[in-house]
Amino acid sequence: MTLSYWNSQFQFTKLLPDFQDCLTRMTARSDALWLDLRTISYGPDARQVIEMMGTPDAGTVLPVFIHGGYWRALTASVHRYVLPRLAGQAGAVANLEYRLLPDVTLAEIIEDALTGLSLIAAQTGCRLVVVGHSAGGHLAIMSALRLPDIVVGAVGVSGIYDLTPLQWSFLREEVGLEAHDLVGHSPQENWNTPDASHVLLAIGDAETPEFHRQAQQFATTHGARVITVPDCHHMTVLDVLADPKSGLSHEIQTFIQSTNIGRSSTSGS
Repeated sequence: MTLSYWNSQFQFTKLLPDFQDCLTRMTARSDALWLDLRTISYGPDARQVIEMMGTPDAGTVLPVFIHGGYWRALTASVHRYVLPRLAGQAGAVANLEYRLLPDVTLAEIIEDALTGLSLIAAQTGCRLVVVGHSAGGHLAIMSALRLPDIVVGAVGVSGIYDLTPLQWSFLREEVGLEAHDLVGHSPQENWNTPDASHVLLAIGDAETPEFHRQAQQFATTHGARVITVPDCHHMTVLDVLADPKSGLSHEIQTFIQSTNIGRSSTSGS
């Protein structure tokens, strides 16, 4: 298919009239929020850091958030406003930052996520549920694939699970993303565990058809669960995630609690 078609599926800066307004609102909400965060470095680069809120009990399940931006934009700090809800009653959550295209490769970004998550688990004694938005959703599912002993659950919120079409999109010119950069990095093609029952995929009802196709394909092929979030698009789904009264927020909290119960049962057997 053509560049214009794939851009009509992926290029939200052009597709969403309120895209910049969403970013401005996210930044303002995060800046206005006082959180007691400590920073943990997992590499020499300034972006190889984790923001940790609260002190989780060892042996419990800790939620970790990974932001989107097509692996080439945005910051963890802009997404801090989603952290209080993800922390839940335990009051603990981690916010993972990573290096960006084109300064590093997609393979290196995935390694950033895996290294950061491994350090979180080692320092806290926790297993993890990784919640990622957009490109962060891809990293969340890849972490469940690559770190099965650490990541006991993954939530992709409007995530990307089949990277193949990206080679024909605006990302080719913008950051030089080509076919060889994507090989081996699609969860859809590389998921090789028995099932993905510990994966939850959430998608806004106003997402583009390609995002719906990818979520449904991964769920059908690998056994993940998909929930559709009403009245939101690719960016506003984050507002729903941060809303403690929303159905999506409730679903994710229930999902995190279920992995915690499952881990406790396994540990006690």
